[in-house]
Amino acid sequence: MTDLDYFAKTGVARIATETRAGGEIETPIWVVVVSGVPYVRSGYGPESKWYRRAVRSGHVAFVDPGHRYEAGVALVADEPTLNAVDAAYRAKYAGQSGTREMVARSARDCTLRVELAGS
Repeated sequence: MTDLDYFAKTGVARIATETRAGGEIETPIWVVVVSGVPYVRSGYGPESKWYRRAVRSGHVAFVDPGHRYEAGVALVADEPTLNAVDAAYRAKYAGQSGTREMVARSARDCTLRVELAGS
């Protein structure tokens, strides 16, 4: 499975973010892929701890049994991309509770492009 396949096929990913003390915390999140690029959002807005740690460091990892995907993250603000990410969340997570929150303004404002190491 390629790195991109992992993000496209995984329902719930585990994002690892670094604490100020140098430790690491894993958090389950949803991830989507749009035009070959993975994206994540904070469904709880900018106060989510994983989101604040990711933005502060600019680095995350996604942890799957047997593999670790290192990545950078960058905030996304352009409307066409945000709209495409909305559509991807609606399609991938259709019918699941929480989908509405993932396309709400507070989550849209916390959209991060995942920049895979080596890509």
